[in-house]
Amino acid sequence: MSWVTVVWSAVGAACLTLGAQNLLIATRLRAREHLLVAAASLSAAALGAFELALMRAGTVSLYSGLLRGIQVPIFCLTLALVLFVREFFRAGRPWLAFASVTARGAALAVDFLHDPNLNFESISDLRRVPLLGELISVPDGVVSRWTRLGEASSLLLLLFLLDAAAQVWRRGERRRAVLVGGSMILFVLLAAGHTALVHAGVVSAPYLISLSFLPVVAAMGYELTSDVLRSTELARDLAASRREAQETDERLALAGQAAGLGFWTWDARSDRVRMTSAGRALRGFSVDAPLDLARLLSAVHPEDRAGVRDAVVAASRHGGQFEVEYRILRPDGDLKWIALRGSGEPATAESGARVLGASIDVTGRKRAEAEAQKRQNELSHLSRVTMLGELSGSIAHELNQPLTAILSNAQAAQRFLAQGNGKLGEVREILADIVEEDKHAGEVIRRLRALLRKGEVSPERLELRELVEDVLKLVRSDLINREVTVSTDVSPGLPAVYGDRVQIEQVLLNLLTNGCDAMAKTPVGDRRLVVRAEQESADEVRISVVDRGTGIPETELRRVFEPFVTSKETGMGLGLSVCRTIVTAHGGRLWASNNAGAGAAFHFTLRRFGSQPS
Repeated sequence: MSWVTVVWSAVGAACLTLGAQNLLIATRLRAREHLLVAAASLSAAALGAFELALMRAGTVSLYSGLLRGIQVPIFCLTLALVLFVREFFRAGRPWLAFASVTARGAALAVDFLHDPNLNFESISDLRRVPLLGELISVPDGVVSRWTRLGEASSLLLLLFLLDAAAQVWRRGERRRAVLVGGSMILFVLLAAGHTALVHAGVVSAPYLISLSFLPVVAAMGYELTSDVLRSTELARDLAASRREAQETDERLALAGQAAGLGFWTWDARSDRVRMTSAGRALRGFSVDAPLDLARLLSAVHPEDRAGVRDAVVAASRHGGQFEVEYRILRPDGDLKWIALRGSGEPATAESGARVLGASIDVTGRKRAEAEAQKRQNELSHLSRVTMLGELSGSIAHELNQPLTAILSNAQAAQRFLAQGNGKLGEVREILADIVEEDKHAGEVIRRLRALLRKGEVSPERLELRELVEDVLKLVRSDLINREVTVSTDVSPGLPAVYGDRVQIEQVLLNLLTNGCDAMAKTPVGDRRLVVRAEQESADEVRISVVDRGTGIPETELRRVFEPFVTSKETGMGLGLSVCRTIVTAHGGRLWASNNAGAGAAFHFTLRRFGSQPS
């Protein structure tokens, strides 16, 4: 076997090996860049076979036919290189890629249309020249002008590769730019340059296109080996990461079980829910039951289901964290409260939207809160009853006035009727007075019944001017008996507030009573109370009760709201404590301050209707 056969066979084997490796990788990984490397390598191997056959050709007609056929693998190699650069590097100007492939395609068309081939107008003879210790065939003939088309295609391919390598270099991928891009540029320079010298008659040698592809084979082989090594390292790292992740999951599951937490993940694209055993047990799901969002929501109480679904779906679309508390109905009929905290990851080009959630059973806390609320309502009711007991004298007087008027008017009407004098107009006026006084007594009784009512808190829209007037009507007789003058200052256009009418009236009534008590030793002419309502902020309204009493010692300003702290001889010290609890439950604040002149002021805030938390 001659050296020519050994060398070209070795080049062909190297190209075939690289092509087979990349074809296998492309088949398994469905990677287009590896498929293009395989196509380029197989085209180079075919070029080597054609070159070897050309060197062995014994007739002009055989040489001409082989020279025509070699343009097919050259076109395939050009196309594969251009597509590989675009796919692998994501670089190179598209118009240069299109121009080089189009020029090479035109050269292939001319090759089959022009006789005898693209490179020659005619071949007169074959000369035998020495190469690696043996004689090979080279043509003598007239070079075709169409060969410039092939040279133009090679020049365009070179420009395209240079432009792509420069872009990759500027991106910072310098190793790839030098190794892969440089090897391709070197191949085009060697192959196109040597072919041009052969056609110009400067050198008398065979075509060396396949040999020029060896730098590309070496670069691709090195890159493939590096990828394999990196893949091996990544596989080891991935295995270690999976072990760590498994250990983390186990620790997380253990911690979740200890804390009563249940973790779950919803993949919006597949509508699949993964949930820990603690989460399944909490909801009564079996260990192996398949879960989706609808199944997850089926355990939620019907009244809470829409809110939970909206929170989860919104997190999947927009991302971010969310918190929600809701009830679940277990298969055994047991009702439990769940506190859910989750976060969403919106969809990306690589993955679909996901929502991660952590649930904890807060039934015990909810029951404790309900019990505390019940006790608070009872304490508020007791405080109201006690306060109304203290006002019983003035309330009795408030009721006695309309009842006395009703009695007097009824007796007068009886006298008119007994006299039979027919003064029906006066009787009508008497009856109208009776109706009005009856309404007055009815209003007093209605307000008393509301304050004595013991029931659930019912927040609603409250108009402050109306609320203040109702409370002042209730304590009017007490204010007269104590010789206290009250003025109101409600800012015009003040927004409505949000609260339970009975409880807010209780707070205001308590502050008014305390103000009167504080002015017991104040001279009669100075006993003045001011009830003021004004805007505190965009979402809050402030109500103040200002007295002209003795004021509060600075050391006691904060302690007055503590339970059982009182300055009254017969007081229990619960009124202001209950008031602060009521105001705080409404999302407001209650505090006290001393006036610049005399007396003290108690202030509390309420949220504007419509601004309260949903």
